[in-house]
Amino acid sequence: MAKANVESIEALEKFSGAIEALRDASRKNADDIRDQFQRVSLWLSKELPEYWADQLRIAQKRWTQAREDLLRCQAKSRAEDETSCLFERKALDRATARRQLCEQRVKMIPQLAMQWEQFLQESSLCVRQLEDLSDSLLPLANDRLGKMIETLKQYAAQGGS
Repeated sequence: MAKANVESIEALEKFSGAIEALRDASRKNADDIRDQFQRVSLWLSKELPEYWADQLRIAQKRWTQAREDLLRCQAKSRAEDETSCLFERKALDRATARRQLCEQRVKMIPQLAMQWEQFLQESSLCVRQLEDLSDSLLPLANDRLGKMIETLKQYAAQGGS
């Protein structure tokens, strides 16, 4: 058994209080982590797909409108006038780029969700370990420390050196 040079029972009592505070903080942190995991899971499974699906619909409409505007402009202008419809071409290019970005994001979401689920499974083990620490190991350590403090108090009361 290891030997300790205990000079203050008060210091041990403060340490016991610190263990209890660590236990409470660990429980709260585990709950907070679970809440954050749940928020991200909801965001990835519902909010993000809805957002990008809406953005894709908007981008499709803008692309269709820009294409129609360009076709209308080309029908009005002369074929030999190269500078005509420049604004409409640029608008169509921007609408095409935005539509492609939205399509890419919509396609990326399932892969992102799979990566999140993998991370979540790995991280949940750590959260369970934190809960085990706060629910069993820290209380056990604090109980043992409390018994040692009581024993030391009894020893000190008997005039031990």
